Amino acid sequence: MQYNIFHVVVIGSGTMGGGIAAHLANAGVKVTLLDVVPNKLTSDEEKKGLSLSDPDVRNRIVREGLDRALKARPANFFTPDHAALVQTGNLEDDFTVIKDADWVIEVIIENLQIKRQLMERIDALRKPTTIISTNTSGIPVASIAEGLSDGFRQHFLGTHFFNPPRYLKLLEVIPTRETLPEVVDVISRFCEYRLGKGIVPAKETPNFIANRIAFGSAPFALDYILKH
Repeated sequence: MQYNIFHVVVIGSGTMGGGIAAHLANAGVKVTLLDVVPNKLTSDEEKKGLSLSDPDVRNRIVREGLDRALKARPANFFTPDHAALVQTGNLEDDFTVIKDADWVIEVIIENLQIKRQLMERIDALRKPTTIISTNTSGIPVASIAEGLSDGFRQHFLGTHFFNPPRYLKLLEVIPTRETLPEVVDVISRFCEYRLGKGIVPAKETPNFIANRIAFGSAPFALDYILKH
């Protein structure tokens, strides 16, 4: 298959999702940032007479996520103008954008059931060459894709960015046993040469490489701090 990455959909506009979307835009990549629809009005929205069906309300969470990315210090975007490459939407009204995505990055809550439900929706719309990755730092990658189509599982892997994505060079790439080698190669080369990342291939061990080192070294550091 021929793989090109021109359009990336990032799902989840929190600190990590917004940062990843910003850094993709820094590299000149078209990005669509999606998040959930609010289930409750804010006091300001109530005062304005808005309802949960108003577009401004339905896109509030993702809009706030992009605003945080724009205001982040150190800056997530090279310049504010780069934010023009990031379009926003929500997971109900705009989910069909998945059909046009070359790469979908999931950056949502660390809940296996919720991730699987999202992946089922992606599987129903993705094109055959769409690559899907998860930014999970602790959930076994293969378990997220269990029960999905062969094509989905062959194009699914972990891409563990570190916060803030613009500044921290490390990117752990975690294929499953079913991930096609060419998919791993495409993502690794793209992230190295377009995003400037230092790629570390990681096995599917709990917390992968960096977090295992951090979790192991942190108790020794804390012990030293407390003693001294």
